[in-house]
Amino acid sequence: MLSRTDLQPADAIRVELPRAPLSAPDEVAQPAQALSESEEHLQGAVEAAGMGIWEFDVPTGATTWWPGMERLHGMAPGSPTPDRTAYQSMLHPEDRDRFLEALERSIAGTGWHRLEYRVVWPDGSVHWLEARGRVRRDDKGRPVTMAGVCQDITRRKHTELDLAFLAQASAELAGVADYQTTLDRIARLAVPQFADWCAIDLLLPDGRLHRVAAAHVDPAKVHLAHELHRRYPPDPESPVGTWSVLRSGRGILVPLITDDVLEARASAPEPLDMLKQLGLRSYIGAPLNARGRTMGVLTFVTSDSGRRYESEDLALAEDLARRAAVAIENAQLLLAMKESDRAKDVFLATLAHELRNPLAPIWNGLSIIKKSRGDPARIEQVGGIMERQVGQLARLVDDLLDVSRITTGKIELKKERTNLVHIINAAVEMSRPHIEAAHHKLSISYPDGPTHLVADSARLAQVFSNLLNNAAKYTRRGGRIEVVIEAHPKELVVRVRDNGTGIEPDMLGKVFGLFTQVTHPTERRQGGLGIGLSLVDGLVRLHGGRVEAHSPGLDQGSEFSVFLPRSDEGGSSGSSPGARTAAEPTPPPATTAARRLLVVDDNEDAANTVAELLQMAGNEVAVAVDGLGAVEKTREFRPDVVLLDIGLPDINGYEVARRIRKLEGVRQPILIALTGWGQQQDKQMAAEAGFDHHWTKPVDPARLLELSGR
Repeated sequence: MLSRTDLQPADAIRVELPRAPLSAPDEVAQPAQALSESEEHLQGAVEAAGMGIWEFDVPTGATTWWPGMERLHGMAPGSPTPDRTAYQSMLHPEDRDRFLEALERSIAGTGWHRLEYRVVWPDGSVHWLEARGRVRRDDKGRPVTMAGVCQDITRRKHTELDLAFLAQASAELAGVADYQTTLDRIARLAVPQFADWCAIDLLLPDGRLHRVAAAHVDPAKVHLAHELHRRYPPDPESPVGTWSVLRSGRGILVPLITDDVLEARASAPEPLDMLKQLGLRSYIGAPLNARGRTMGVLTFVTSDSGRRYESEDLALAEDLARRAAVAIENAQLLLAMKESDRAKDVFLATLAHELRNPLAPIWNGLSIIKKSRGDPARIEQVGGIMERQVGQLARLVDDLLDVSRITTGKIELKKERTNLVHIINAAVEMSRPHIEAAHHKLSISYPDGPTHLVADSARLAQVFSNLLNNAAKYTRRGGRIEVVIEAHPKELVVRVRDNGTGIEPDMLGKVFGLFTQVTHPTERRQGGLGIGLSLVDGLVRLHGGRVEAHSPGLDQGSEFSVFLPRSDEGGSSGSSPGARTAAEPTPPPATTAARRLLVVDDNEDAANTVAELLQMAGNEVAVAVDGLGAVEKTREFRPDVVLLDIGLPDINGYEVARRIRKLEGVRQPILIALTGWGQQQDKQMAAEAGFDHHWTKPVDPARLLELSGR
């Protein structure tokens, strides 16, 4: 702390040894030799313990260092001992006043000295030292010298601070709700306790890397680091850094960032200069792993502090990253649940709206028919309107059921060798009324080569019809719709383009989600439940393909591309084309003779309207409104066909079917389940109960008339 004196180690360290009587020169030399050896042993032990010995002359301020003190201060062996002013400059700025106050307090007080403080080495790195000493006083109690030892405690202090940081960060993560705010907080906590620079990057669904949080001890360098990341993002092919951690799912430690490391990271002179301006020294990249996947990277870098990371630091960083990953995943699940709840609310409101739309003209049409009994033309016109609206209701219900079947894995594909061109033509015919009603111009581009594939033709026609309807719906009157079919060696591609309202960039990744609405129902110019694209995505995936959405932005049109694998092999993954199962809605063979029919439904309006329709076709019809009555009517009426509802007030339709099948002396009728339950398990239960067929409500009246061959 002041200049070195001429005091030598042998004079400064006095080791009292037993003295033997002096009888000869050789005998006098023995204690001196023993003293020298003891000093060497003591010095070796001090150095082995990572310590250094010092002595401070209180009256003069002179300081003496012994070997080991230079090493603790990052100086070369034999370097001059710094004077008081020079030593103060070696102290960390935040510890200088505290150091002097502690020294004066020890000299004036008890005489015992203990202090932990930081020193800055010539290379800029910061190290923690613990100094322990004792004041020696003269006969009058005046302080003469203070002697003691210093020990490097950098590792211990880092561990203490790191554990405190980990505990605080864990507490932050424990109550995470808004993970963005929490990640910002963790990045700030890490600086400067664990790092000079902290960044958190998350992997987006489209494969891009998004920086969600960053902090640095120097605000000016935060801007520089953000600019570097924006202009020169990490290279996905780089063998080092963030993407390397993402690929391997393992942490990376770079104890010392050399110029060679920076040059390997930089792709050009400008980013290299920017990296050098950051003054990076040591690096840790810890993967954010949860449930077997790596969702991002937590990066720690030291610079101004000069700290060099070690393996223990990597272990702590990986521990924190694991906790952060679980918190992020939980927060994302919570956010997804909230968004799902909101989307369901919108969906239910839309569903109510869409159901009311066709119900209104049906109700109005009934009133018109009542008042137009003498006007057959008017009745026929209104009847056509009502028929179309009932068809719309049926399509809404069918779409809902199809989405449910896909999400539960219960949809049944009937694959066969077919042709994509034929499927597209069928879809166009299905969508033509919507396209023509809006006066859109439709163009179709066919490939030169064949378009054979193995698929469920009806389901794929449903896919492309939905896409065409969507294009027609969201394109202004008189717009343009293009269908382009491409035949590639291993896949077939269908692109449906329009010049309509387009899709916002942040919605492109969400349009295929269930219950997703691009706009709020009250803002939409057209109707629909918003589940059509989810249905499209599900059906295409069942065929082993994929669907993509593209749009330059609002009012710039959209393009939906469907990719389907080619196959020259026959076969199917569902029922074979000619297979007959209880799930197939195949009607009984038609006949030209009138039949005896029993209609069973606890909804009397439904039962009576079906019965009246069948009677108008020349059939003899009876009605029952409960299960036990249906069994008794079958015994008495002996029908040819029983149209049987499943949900009855006493016993359900399955039990009714089983009891009818056990009736003795009665010719067994054809049993048709007529119900609103249309899942695959419902059809299977119907078959097991003895039903011949399973029809889902509402049934097309033409199909009912087939029962009498009309």
